[in-house]
Amino acid sequence: MIERDIPQSARRELERQESAEIFLIFLTIRHRSLPEPVRVVSDPADYMLDGNRYQGFEFEISLLSDTEEAPTARLTVQNVDRRIGEAVRDAVSPPRLDIEVIAGSQFDMTVTPRVPLDGSVERVYAARHLYLTDVDGDVLQLTGTIRLWDYTQETWPALRATQNRFPGLYW
Repeated sequence: MIERDIPQSARRELERQESAEIFLIFLTIRHRSLPEPVRVVSDPADYMLDGNRYQGFEFEISLLSDTEEAPTARLTVQNVDRRIGEAVRDAVSPPRLDIEVIAGSQFDMTVTPRVPLDGSVERVYAARHLYLTDVDGDVLQLTGTIRLWDYTQETWPALRATQNRFPGLYW
């Protein structure tokens, strides 16, 4: 299971029957084929966070599961640009993801891009070093599974002591 420390103020807002608070999901996508990380936020407006601009881009995402099994989540994005589907399809290795959830009340909503009110923000939820796998898509949308790296699938030992690699061991 994954431990989550949700701030008390956010927990109260989430448990209320009605709330004016919105929670924004900031998603960072990294891959060696990308010249720089892709940063998007689940809102139509752009945001500045930690000196980085997050482009407003609506997407559907579930947060990581909290069961006895390995944590997983789902990500769905609209295939509005053919380049998105081509980039994902042509990727040899899975893209890395970071997810952060931040309350919208911590941002100045009167400016564009939106900026933190006091320069820093309190994260409600953060999950880092994730991978996007099992990507499937059509002309309308792309869907993938978000998961942690599965170390049980790596070969062991990852580095073998062969004569070519370690000639000093063989004489």
